[in-house]
Amino acid sequence: MDMQLEVKEYNVLGQNIRLKESNDEDTISPDEVVSFLTEEIDAIKQSVPNLADSQVAVLLALKMAQDKLTIEKEFKHNINSLQKTAREALKLVEEVAPTTH
Repeated sequence: MDMQLEVKEYNVLGQNIRLKESNDEDTISPDEVVSFLTEEIDAIKQSVPNLADSQVAVLLALKMAQDKLTIEKEFKHNINSLQKTAREALKLVEEVAPTTH
């Protein structure tokens, strides 16, 4: 059965944007995305109230890029740490119970 996905319209910094819902339960909904974005915009506007919307958009893009890069760096560090720990654990297991070939 082919279900039509709902398209919702939002206004972000004076721009009308249409976003389509997803059937995937693991996907963040457009409502959640726009709500998060609006909170971030409001925080920037409270901090620096005289900025033009285009300046707010650029600052928000820079902040989100920094956040994304920070998360990626932390993720890579955590993966490397996990791999190192797994190698060390495997080495200990092999010392205690050496494999016979």
